[in-house]
Amino acid sequence: MNEILEKYNQLSPDLQKQVNDFLDFMLEKYKVEKAFDMKSWKNKILNISTWTDEDVKAFDEGRQHFSQWKVEEW
Repeated sequence: MNEILEKYNQLSPDLQKQVNDFLDFMLEKYKVEKAFDMKSWKNKILNISTWTDEDVKAFDEGRQHFSQWKVEEW
């Protein structure tokens, strides 16, 4: 196992990515369950969009105008 790690560490980052991609492919092919990847999960969470105060302000203004509408009587 140490030999594999030594060889892997000698590869360039691009080649290490190719090795990782190949291993992911093999794991998927043989349906080996992946371990939870905390780093990947954190990156996904950090990329979730959030509303700014300006975004919320537009809704507040819209709500005020909505409550000022006069209903037509028939």
